[in-house]
Amino acid sequence: MKHLLVLGIMMVFIFGMVSAHDSTATPTAPAKSYVVNLSTEPKVIEANKPFTLTAAILMPDGQTPVTAFDEVHTKLLHFILVSEDLTQFLHVHPDYQGGGIFVLKDVVLPTAADYVTFADFTPTGEEQHFVRNILSVEGATHEHPNLVVGSEEVTIGDLKMHLVNSAPLAAGGETHLQFHATSATTASDVENLDEYLGAAGHLVIIDQTSQTYIHTHPAGHDMESMSGMNGMSGMATSTPAMAGMEMPMQYGPDLDFMAEFPSAGLWAMWLQVQYKGDVYTFPFVVEVTDNVEATPETHAHG
Repeated sequence: MKHLLVLGIMMVFIFGMVSAHDSTATPTAPAKSYVVNLSTEPKVIEANKPFTLTAAILMPDGQTPVTAFDEVHTKLLHFILVSEDLTQFLHVHPDYQGGGIFVLKDVVLPTAADYVTFADFTPTGEEQHFVRNILSVEGATHEHPNLVVGSEEVTIGDLKMHLVNSAPLAAGGETHLQFHATSATTASDVENLDEYLGAAGHLVIIDQTSQTYIHTHPAGHDMESMSGMNGMSGMATSTPAMAGMEMPMQYGPDLDFMAEFPSAGLWAMWLQVQYKGDVYTFPFVVEVTDNVEATPETHAHG
């Protein structure tokens, strides 16, 4: 039986504009602009060599530490790194040390490039925020993205993900993005995707200038909201459990997301899911047009 996840929550970051909103809201400028100072040990980062990353999150005055954070999707801080040419993607979670300080050890960047970073956090009592920075690697070569629209199917290991959308993608309105998971070996539907970071999946979308950042999830993925809803259309299923025990949720084969593209052009996307305990990251590239009547191809980058 197929289980379709209903459309979910979308978070958009446009440099100078931040918002966490539902499918009907419009992003607005934040009331506060937090500061994230990055430092590394050693200070000079080299490609393929581990280093320690420290992120200090400060109030808008740039001096006062933020000391209380809300947990969002099981983490206090989600930290995204993408290479300048949008070929490399990392989604990591530094450990909180107190006093607004987060530390992540043994970070390895695979290429000598400048990396754009997005710190994703929610100060207690505030809305969700994203702060953009640049992290440089020794000997970095400056390469502009050369995004190419390719196949709508991407295979990673034993899992294949198909971007199903048949309608063109247009800027300025909400867009439905549907992915279908199948086995790369048997071609059968995969209905037992694990829950990953409190969601059925995570979709990060970045424009070709690395200025606009979208992070969206399917709805109906929280354990609390799913309680008592197993078997309903559009919901995930749970593994049979012993009396008094709650087993992990399972998802698939269809995952549905909403995204609002503010401008036309090529956009890089990374879909992350967990399957049999392993995290899979599927890279895609989509073309967005100004005119909804246009008929561009919507494909994956493989």
